[in-house]
Amino acid sequence: MQKVLKILLVLVIVLTFFSTAAWSAPLQIELAHEEPGDVETSSSHAAAVAFKEIVESQSNNEMQVTIHPGNTMGGQRERLELTQSDIIQVNVASIGGLAQFYEPINAFDLPFAFPNHAVAYRVLDGEFGDYLRDDLLSETGLRLLTTSAGDFYVLSNNVRPVREPADMEGISFRTMSVPSHIAMMRSLGASVTPIDWDELYTSLQTGVVDGQHNPIPIMAIGGLQEVQDYVTLTNHLYGTDWWVTSEAFYESLNDEQRAIFTNGIDAARTVGRGHKLLTGVTTYGVEFLEEAGAEVYAPSLDELEMFREVTIPAVREAIEEDLGEAGLEFVDFLLESVEKAELELYGN
Repeated sequence: MQKVLKILLVLVIVLTFFSTAAWSAPLQIELAHEEPGDVETSSSHAAAVAFKEIVESQSNNEMQVTIHPGNTMGGQRERLELTQSDIIQVNVASIGGLAQFYEPINAFDLPFAFPNHAVAYRVLDGEFGDYLRDDLLSETGLRLLTTSAGDFYVLSNNVRPVREPADMEGISFRTMSVPSHIAMMRSLGASVTPIDWDELYTSLQTGVVDGQHNPIPIMAIGGLQEVQDYVTLTNHLYGTDWWVTSEAFYESLNDEQRAIFTNGIDAARTVGRGHKLLTGVTTYGVEFLEEAGAEVYAPSLDELEMFREVTIPAVREAIEEDLGEAGLEFVDFLLESVEKAELELYGN
């Protein structure tokens, strides 16, 4: 009898140990993005490292973050599907990826909507960003956590210098599969070919397409400055990283975990934006392109107005065609938010 009791006591101790171990197992967070795993060149990765450090240190490693850079967990669509399924807990998406799940985001890319970073931050962190977060959640089950690492697009090509819209005629450009991007390029007289990011360098190198548009730091990550001869500093779109999670994961966090998670997201936003600004000034600016052999042109205000006059009506028309009246209301709300942000920042 005593032998049986001893065996039962051992079993209870063992079961208690494993039960306690199971309850105390760290919460695992998988974070995925498409840029290289290098904090010097990638703002997305720098932001991810900041998130990881805050979450793990503030939780005493009871919450652990694994970073998956360089599309190692799939391309844009695959990663967002894995995020909806709570296999990836934090995903850094582009607008091209997000648009495949949430069409209204296409209306965000109205040409020349944002005059500078300060206004863009104020809009994305304010009432417009709150509206976008609520609508995205209701439509997709994805929660927008923050936007970070934003920068302005430039035009580049291998055919000729582009100084005004007429110079775009007949040049073939790569875009993401975003209707507003396609409409903008076509309004300028260019032909358009959607091509995956991973194939862009080779496509430019071999002449499948002549040009592309991206922020300069993104060009640098892809080495595109090596295969582009002419760059025009139009600053026509504002590209940003869209950090998303599933609502199921977010709701599974207890109050303490959610506070730590939120602190990590705030750190990621601060680091991502700061890193992008810093590298744009110190590393990936006009001098970087010129050293790579590109001819860089900064359009005058009159020339930029010519681009605006052609592209804005065309993109608004495309948005109305794709999204109807709701798309135009989205655009108007965006522009009203930009105007409000400018008044708050600069007064009359």
